[in-house]
Amino acid sequence: MADEDLTQDAQDEKAFHLPRTPGLNRLVQILIYLALGMLGILLMSVIAYYVARKAASQQYKETASIALVKPPPPTENFNFSEEFRVNTADEDETHFIKLKLSIGFKPGNPALSGEIAQRVPQLRNIINLILMRKKKNELSSIESRLDLQEELKASINHILSNGKITDIYFSELIIN
Repeated sequence: MADEDLTQDAQDEKAFHLPRTPGLNRLVQILIYLALGMLGILLMSVIAYYVARKAASQQYKETASIALVKPPPPTENFNFSEEFRVNTADEDETHFIKLKLSIGFKPGNPALSGEIAQRVPQLRNIINLILMRKKKNELSSIESRLDLQEELKASINHILSNGKITDIYFSELIIN
């Protein structure tokens, strides 16, 4: 009786399942995976295309807005005749700074131009003191050099009475 139940179950199973052909099912699976892979690649390509278009248009907008900025007005300049050479504040090694700079101010102010010419020793002293406080690693980046320009400008403007300087220009800055 148990054997009859097993054979009956086996016949029932065959009735509900389609005959298997191992090569055909495997081929269908491979074709489905290939189709899904190609669909995924196509989808990623379309997304990358639209993202690249949007990024390029955004970059163009930023470039266009930069082009609309007007250049600053020209300045009158005072060039120091001698370069600045000072040791840095580094304690572990000896380093020095060699600096050539110019001071820019609004044109048409002969009183300020004359005051700067009269205060050259004071200005040199201020600049030397500020440079001697700096360490080599404090002047290694562009941002730190821009900060140095702003610090020099603020210190020089503090002692001037006939106007203010607008810019500090480094024509040479060597740190060894």
